[in-house]
Amino acid sequence: MNALLLRWHKFDWPNQIWIALDLSLSFCATLFWTFFTQVNLRLHGVRQIGRGLKVTGRLHLFTRRTNSIQLGHSISITSRFRTNPVGLTTSASIFDTIMGGQIIIGDGCGMSAVVLSSRSSIHIGAYTKLGGNVRIFDHDYHSLTSSHRRNLVVDRHNVATKPVIIEEDVFIGTNAIILKGTLLGARSIVGAGAVVAGLSVPPDSVVYGNPARFRPQSSPAKRSTSP
Repeated sequence: MNALLLRWHKFDWPNQIWIALDLSLSFCATLFWTFFTQVNLRLHGVRQIGRGLKVTGRLHLFTRRTNSIQLGHSISITSRFRTNPVGLTTSASIFDTIMGGQIIIGDGCGMSAVVLSSRSSIHIGAYTKLGGNVRIFDHDYHSLTSSHRRNLVVDRHNVATKPVIIEEDVFIGTNAIILKGTLLGARSIVGAGAVVAGLSVPPDSVVYGNPARFRPQSSPAKRSTSP
């Protein structure tokens, strides 16, 4: 109701009708998908689920071991087109843990239509935001040696993997891809569409481009002097 009242005066009539309808549908979708996901997580052996989980849209789970996914408190997962107008490429998020992989997400994180796939570990710190369509892989899916890829079994057992660590308060822009061995320091910002492959990024940095590079963020004092 508060969200409806806050947005009501920002729209002209008859657009107010459509915003009220959309907020109502979003509320119902969140109730349904949150309940469905809670049950689905339990059925997949996820035991550590924090309070205040909110899910809008489907979350696909692919797990091999009990408790390979750990969720903190007040996490928001959105995969509904109308809820996030950034241009989501799919109506679902995916959490995939292969072999001994782990996905650990801290308190207060938010994400939209993401894919997280782990063979070793993906650790996302508290209050980190993952923009629409972000992909995080801590492995290559296939061996980088061509002879290994000729045999499916050999290929599977020679996939390179290295943990991905994202510290607290990081913001990752839409369509960014984070690859194995990456460390993103606290409060860093990853630009839209960046491909970050194995970088160790210091705290308070801006990461951008493909291949990605980084620079320190401007201090508040410097930003305030600009006209």
